[in-house]
Amino acid sequence: MLPNGELPAPRRAETLATASPGPDLGEHRPRATLDTRFPASTDEVRQAVLDARAEQAPLYPLSTGRNWGMGSRSPVVDGCAVLDLSRMNTVRTLDLDDGYAVIEPGVTQRQLAALLEGTPWMLNVTAGCADASIVGNTLERGDGTIRGRTEDLLGVEVVLGTGEVLTTGGLDRRGRRPGRVAGPDLTRVFQQSNLGIVTAAAVSLIPRPEAITLVHATVAIDALDEGTAALVRIGRSRVAEHGMLRLKEIFVVPDRGAAAVPAGADPGTATIQVPLLGSLAAVRDAERGVLAEFRNLGTAASVRVLDTATTAEDDPLYARTRFARGIPTCDALHAGLRVRTCAQADQAPVGWLMFLPTVPLRRESLVAAVDLMRAESERHGTASMLEFNVVSQHSTNMVTQIPFVREPDAIERAHALRTAARDAFSRAGFPVYRSNIDQQHSELTARAADYHDLALGGLKDLFDPDGIIAPGRYLAALR
Repeated sequence: MLPNGELPAPRRAETLATASPGPDLGEHRPRATLDTRFPASTDEVRQAVLDARAEQAPLYPLSTGRNWGMGSRSPVVDGCAVLDLSRMNTVRTLDLDDGYAVIEPGVTQRQLAALLEGTPWMLNVTAGCADASIVGNTLERGDGTIRGRTEDLLGVEVVLGTGEVLTTGGLDRRGRRPGRVAGPDLTRVFQQSNLGIVTAAAVSLIPRPEAITLVHATVAIDALDEGTAALVRIGRSRVAEHGMLRLKEIFVVPDRGAAAVPAGADPGTATIQVPLLGSLAAVRDAERGVLAEFRNLGTAASVRVLDTATTAEDDPLYARTRFARGIPTCDALHAGLRVRTCAQADQAPVGWLMFLPTVPLRRESLVAAVDLMRAESERHGTASMLEFNVVSQHSTNMVTQIPFVREPDAIERAHALRTAARDAFSRAGFPVYRSNIDQQHSELTARAADYHDLALGGLKDLFDPDGIIAPGRYLAALR
């Protein structure tokens, strides 16, 4: 700010003329865009917003554009200018006393994890791309290896559709967060919304513990009912030392869908996995409780307990032990997409859609969700891979990957499967918790029918009166 309290005159971002955002891993309907702009500062984002408001030309912000399976770099609607924030890649604050970082949208998992090496803190990494944005994934309510990233978000700096700059959660204009201040806090309204453009976020770090082990159980698919019951008991008795508990690698493979499933996939098994963190004594105690549940499954389960600090590099679970230690890697992603680098992902020979509903942490609900997806996968002749992330003692985030060969018939069947699955899960009481660009309109319609969103619509009108920020995404104005 200037001494008189006014904001300085902003600068303009670099601009790249473009007709479309480029290829998309999910093969969504192509969007026509005006251009792509690359701001390098909050100041340049403000100028982009002011220009867009004057021209009545909407903006679609993205962090690094690696929203794979959900739309990649594409806006929800045609006619937007893409605002690529990847040049905003500064770690503004790294507080190793209080354990938080203030980072810009272009800061990647790899970048921040490297800065934390040898410190008392580590990053809550996802199993996705090491070069993906932390801010983007956190705002989309992604799940880390240790906890849901919503728990990491402390505050944001955001440029509103008026050009004003707002901070939340006790984050001050100097990039420090001494603590949450008294009064209402708007931090959460900027998750999964189009109320503003987040230009920085304060995220909490994980204390680096004395010991980290990874408990990995392989469960026969015929015993999935008993396995889900064990998952529920572990999830509801979880202690602070438990990281993210997952039921994963459930492969639903109809005859016509096998071609796109990753090599080595075993439809006859599923996996239950949880990292345990804390003092050596606390971790050993937590191990005993988890292992007792798996022993009840008898020969239906095979269990490994890995010391993440000593796991050999040639171990099949090596990458997962690194995630538990806050070290990101792209190896599994490259293998699944059959690419050598993440820059090739949108051109991968295998396409990939995501379907993300929320499912209660109950045995009956988990089994019903698997059965629903199995029925729809069979009906559409398309494979799917299921994972349940236990995000609380009440709920799971279900992560469904729908791989497909990039041929017209396979693409059509994959999209039809996701649409049918959304409808079937909605009828079953399992709504999506994160949507894609082709189904955003369905989420807006569902919210309008089922919820009173007048307050949120009022915020949209107040914060973005001309509706220039990400139209069609999650929130609609009252007008």
